[in-house]
Amino acid sequence: MPNLKHKHTQQLDREQLLRLLAVLRKEKSADLKLTNLSVLDLINGDVTSGPIVIDQGYIVAVGPEADTLQAKRTVDCNGQIATPGFIDGHMHVETSTMTPFEFERTTLPLGTTSIVCDPHELVNVMGKPGIEWFLRCSEMMRQNMFVQVSSCVPAVAELDINGSDFTLEEMKAYLEHPHVLGLAEVMDYPAVLNGNPDMLDKLAAFNPLNIDGHCPLLSGRELSAYVASGIQNCHETTSYQEGKEKLAKGMAVIMREGSVAKNLDALAPLITDYSSPQCLLCTDDRNPHEIAKEGHINYMVKRLIQHHWIKPHLAYRVASWSAAQHFGLRRLGLLAPGYKADINLVKTLRNVDIQRVVIGGQFVDELNLAGSVADKLRASVPPLQPTMKHKTVTADELAIPLTTGDYHVIEIVKDELLTNHLVCRFDGQQFDKQGVNRLAVVERYGHQLPPAMGLVKGFELNQGAIATSVGHDSHNIVAIGADKHSMALAINHLLTIGGGYCVVQNDNVTADLKLPLGGIMSLDSSEAITDQIIALKQAAQTIGVEVAEPFVQMSFLALPVIPSLKMTVKGLVDVEKFELIDLQL
Repeated sequence: MPNLKHKHTQQLDREQLLRLLAVLRKEKSADLKLTNLSVLDLINGDVTSGPIVIDQGYIVAVGPEADTLQAKRTVDCNGQIATPGFIDGHMHVETSTMTPFEFERTTLPLGTTSIVCDPHELVNVMGKPGIEWFLRCSEMMRQNMFVQVSSCVPAVAELDINGSDFTLEEMKAYLEHPHVLGLAEVMDYPAVLNGNPDMLDKLAAFNPLNIDGHCPLLSGRELSAYVASGIQNCHETTSYQEGKEKLAKGMAVIMREGSVAKNLDALAPLITDYSSPQCLLCTDDRNPHEIAKEGHINYMVKRLIQHHWIKPHLAYRVASWSAAQHFGLRRLGLLAPGYKADINLVKTLRNVDIQRVVIGGQFVDELNLAGSVADKLRASVPPLQPTMKHKTVTADELAIPLTTGDYHVIEIVKDELLTNHLVCRFDGQQFDKQGVNRLAVVERYGHQLPPAMGLVKGFELNQGAIATSVGHDSHNIVAIGADKHSMALAINHLLTIGGGYCVVQNDNVTADLKLPLGGIMSLDSSEAITDQIIALKQAAQTIGVEVAEPFVQMSFLALPVIPSLKMTVKGLVDVEKFELIDLQL
């Protein structure tokens, strides 16, 4: 039976423990001593005096008792405050568009020392090789990357087509892996509520470990059933009342601030002295542009303190210790004896102005992470096989034969993954609501299905098209356009370059971002990706797009587990009923 005690960071081996004890008996010198600093106590809410003594990557002692201990190296921290390293409680590395090693290089200096990731984006594309690559990467990283085993591949089998199966027998093979903490987000909540045998088998297999949830807007008896099944958290909470009910029913609420889904402001009032152990932070889906502009978990902590007046020790607690407690990571999340020395040094708690980061007892700025990215990527043997297998699409395939009548239309919601389900009237010339564009979802795994066509409101294209091969979670091609010819050009460009994002204007591709790894990840640096995203956003604006993050927003139009109306290769999905519906009423 799987046991958390054998997981990454959980245990000091016998030799480490003997050395730590010898240091405390003053018989040996420790590796590192941090002096002239204060220490944030997340349990009592105090700021106490240092120093911190570290040996073999773990904290030996903190405070006055550490004063008399010897160390081979002493570092003056210039009056800074030590806080635990941040933990992202739920995220997908793939949707950062970076490889794990580039993600580590970009976010570790921002204080994110641990991540709990679900690689279901890549697993949906290629199955077992996807998760095995992630696990190889996790063993090579300084950042603690824990990998949850993807539970719903595809999200809902009856409603979509993805690139590969991922069977329960394949899933169970990773139960004992030291970097696996449990089962990733269970998105098919109807299968849970209806007692689907296959779903119950998955829950039973992972019952000894953590089971992540995904239940937007679920409440009442349905939420009770979902929680009773053993699912322990949800990152899809969007309102205070929704979060209050989930907390009351024993769920952890993972507060999200991604590139599109921005729920932190609505959920921040949930954080109190009582509830903070059950409140965690996550980014879920955050690309390099937002990370460069705002930050990562550090941005969320700063916003909690400065905009919501959350007490600093509570803001830092939900960013570290709460997540460690929730996932059973007993040596992460605190600055205390026997805990892993993952430390952020800040100038002030309020400003979260990180000066240096320590990971496993080593300063991040001394690790040459940038210089090792290429070598580690090569050694990890990334799965770079082609995944775009659809034939060339013609403009005629993207035609929508509109006749007078009423049509179902997806309307995007600002800063949310939720969508509205509109009914718009077409009078033979135009719709009764402005800003309705064509939407296509094209299967890309070789089945050669005709494009599924729909309508979307909120992107405001007045010409051209935008397209992406990042279409959650099955990652078929999603295109939005003002005309079928521009859409065909955009889709075919992605097929040619092996996947990515692109903008089409006046019969030309005006900007793109190549994502050759599974059609969803770049091999470039975060800085290069950021520059390309900026160019894409500018190109999209020239054809009328007003959405702040159009490519991330459109990628979620294909996810049939977030209400209310979505679109897959099989057609329009009424998510509230979990059934396919016709475009025209």
